[in-house]
Amino acid sequence: MHLKQILEKNKKSFTEKWFQATIDTYPAQSAKFLGKDSNRFDNPVGAVTHETIEDVINLIIGDFNQETLEKALDPIIRIRAVQSFSASEAVSFVFALKQIGETILDNSLIREFDKLVDQIALASFNKLMKCKEEVFLLKATESKRRIHRAFERAGLVAELTEEDLLGSKKS
Repeated sequence: MHLKQILEKNKKSFTEKWFQATIDTYPAQSAKFLGKDSNRFDNPVGAVTHETIEDVINLIIGDFNQETLEKALDPIIRIRAVQSFSASEAVSFVFALKQIGETILDNSLIREFDKLVDQIALASFNKLMKCKEEVFLLKATESKRRIHRAFERAGLVAELTEEDLLGSKKS
């Protein structure tokens, strides 16, 4: 059997184990809450995490490229980018897949699966860096606005346009 066929056959098991491994990266009290309810309104982070994991598994079973993988990972990475995770902690949930794969897959498929996990990890890291850059730009723009408003109130500068404030933002 090929790797993608085995992943398809064991999709539910992979999804549940990966979800559990992902929420286990949070502090114990948070993990307990995140894992108990997948209702989008009562537990939005847990629900988004579960949905994203399902989407990524569905994507890797089919055909994907780096761009589609980053897009699928976007919701969970956006959440982890604004939480108190370091970069390595934010993407560490991806590497739990390697341990999960070892329990489900034959030894002959482990190497191929590890390469797949590495692709997911690289896409996660790329997405994380893009999210961190967006957060930095938002913070920088807000700081410019605050400083400019203070100078305006003091009568030291004229009014700036939105383009002036966002001048450092890349297009």
